Amino acid sequence: MAVTDDKGDNPIEKGAALGALMSAALALPGVADAAQGGFRSEDVKLNYHRAKYEEKGNRMSVETEHVTLTVPVGRDFEVTGSIIEDITSGASPVVNFLDIDGDPHQFVETGASIKDKRDIVEASVGYYGVDDYASFKIGRSEEDDYESSYGSLSYRLDINHKRTSISFGAGLTSDEVWNSYNPDVLLEEPSIFDRRKKKEFMVGISQIVNRNTVAQFNVTYAKSEGNLSDPYKKVYVVDEGLVDYRGLIDVAGLFRFAVDFGLVSFLNESGITRFLNESSFIDVPEVTEFLLGLKKDNRPDVREQWIYLLRFSHYMESTNSGLHFDYRYSDDSWGADSHTFDLKWNFGFESGWQISPGLRYYSQHSAFFYDVFFESLPEDEFVSSDYRLAGFGAISKKLGLSKTFNRKYTFYIDYERYDRHYDYELGGASKGSDIDDYRFKMLSFSVDAKF
Repeated sequence: MAVTDDKGDNPIEKGAALGALMSAALALPGVADAAQGGFRSEDVKLNYHRAKYEEKGNRMSVETEHVTLTVPVGRDFEVTGSIIEDITSGASPVVNFLDIDGDPHQFVETGASIKDKRDIVEASVGYYGVDDYASFKIGRSEEDDYESSYGSLSYRLDINHKRTSISFGAGLTSDEVWNSYNPDVLLEEPSIFDRRKKKEFMVGISQIVNRNTVAQFNVTYAKSEGNLSDPYKKVYVVDEGLVDYRGLIDVAGLFRFAVDFGLVSFLNESGITRFLNESSFIDVPEVTEFLLGLKKDNRPDVREQWIYLLRFSHYMESTNSGLHFDYRYSDDSWGADSHTFDLKWNFGFESGWQISPGLRYYSQHSAFFYDVFFESLPEDEFVSSDYRLAGFGAISKKLGLSKTFNRKYTFYIDYERYDRHYDYELGGASKGSDIDDYRFKMLSFSVDAKF
């Protein structure tokens, strides 16, 4: 028996909690396909996946559904189509204000609430040769403030009596981005349309070490260009405000009071916020910058990453189990270098049952332009207080259960609990704060069927 197969669980990308939920549906188009290609099945395969993600404190909630159909065509080809839908709701931090002692606090208000629906359609064609595999994929993703078109090519060559595989891949993503401007929301910015692109190139090698062990190593280069800033995020810069409020006014407390006692909701719902945003006599972004020192999230328009993936799988006959270990290192031009250690152990039992405990550790260094707040504007003017660019570590505990019936139908249930803390970062030397710490839990259900 070969190494026990896995469902293809992906690591959390860039430390974003949402990445855990969207990894299968929203992964950048398949430069890894060549490394993942196996043997063509003569069956028509249907997969249905449903998952729900919830952050502690009801800050963010996401539900997703994913349907995939794979059909063999002729002797050597197969065609795959996927439809994905996810709905996001909740609220995201907008900016960090300081209290009277100079300590930062997140400003999260109902006016910044997220209610978004994303629709994705993908199609791919795979060719299985005697000693090689090739695939072509295209996809389209749309939501309220984002449209993305992407495509990828991948190729795998089997040599050394199929004990060694060499893989190549290339992907291109083209995005149109803007912010969904709502004049009834406090601190919103007028819409700005922009574009961005991402290119990816991958090369990898997979080696069957013995009848029970497989090792794999991939190197991916990714380059993003264009508008990479977040139009919904703002940064507090002390020197840009009218005065340094520390020791004078508890700005964070005032905004927290305005949220907790419904003042922000009243301004938004009464039309006062809309009147101010649409007034020709006042420019709200300029006023908030002058009075409070609020600047737009501003990031470099180029980001380069070198990503190294080492994968090891070993089947243990004595326990009928497969041990899977991944290590991923990302070298990031923004300084947000990261390490991911992923361990999963699949135990097979009689009557088609399998249980899969797992553990993942992620550590990220902060981007060079990140801080919780800024004393003054840097010379290059690159600033961000986006928690996804902070220095932090995260631990995910996972447990999966599956059952196969008649070799045709397999049902999966997976649970994950994610704990992020700035003190979990390896070395703990970069910028981070406990105000960005949070937890989420995720429960998913999947069905695989063959016809």
